[in-house]
Amino acid sequence: MNVFPFNYTWQETILFYRFLRHRKGFGVHSPFAFSFITKVIDERCGYYCYQDIELIRRQLEHKGNKLARKDIKRSHGELLFRTVNFFKPKKLLQIGSPAGIASLYLTAYASDVNAIVLEKDEASAETTNWSLQKYHSKVQLYPGDYEQTLPAALQDLGKVDFVFFQASHEKEKNRFFLEETMKHIHPDTVFFLEGIRENQEMRTLWQEICNRKEVSLTFDLFHIGIVIFQPRFHKKNYMLYF
Repeated sequence: MNVFPFNYTWQETILFYRFLRHRKGFGVHSPFAFSFITKVIDERCGYYCYQDIELIRRQLEHKGNKLARKDIKRSHGELLFRTVNFFKPKKLLQIGSPAGIASLYLTAYASDVNAIVLEKDEASAETTNWSLQKYHSKVQLYPGDYEQTLPAALQDLGKVDFVFFQASHEKEKNRFFLEETMKHIHPDTVFFLEGIRENQEMRTLWQEICNRKEVSLTFDLFHIGIVIFQPRFHKKNYMLYF
């Protein structure tokens, strides 16, 4: 399995990712992985929802709301949308939502999803609620401390199809998020993690995720990690420049 070279400088690491052999699907023998890389990760076609979601971000910024800048960057949001559009999950969970922008990218592909978004910060929860209402989204927002809302959300969802979370600055929370959600996965569950190199703790946690026996495929995009649990695939970590 390929693992991140921890002793590289940031400049060397970026160059390393740019010239990985899996770019554009080169050297990928798995039909599933090749399809996912070429049709999702490397896809650059615009979708109808991108402009609508970014308009909501601009409206928040125009109102002076600084939380919109802390939410998912546009290129990552578009990848998030393409990923859920590819897998078509029905039960989705998002942990942490600065302004609701990622929530919209997460759920815009379909109107019949059962999606729960958790946010403990009161101002972020209010902003997320505004964004969801502006987009006429049916996402359920659970405000409050994660120690209470995460177990409640997982109980309400049962087995989860798709989990998205951004690295928390409260480092101990990241492991809590992982361990709790791992109790509710099934073979077709997908994890989408943003900020896998946000700090040393997240870099270590990402390497541990790649090595877990439940995990089959991982797609390491430097800032983003995508995790596939389907046991029919041979264990492999694809490192790509995104």
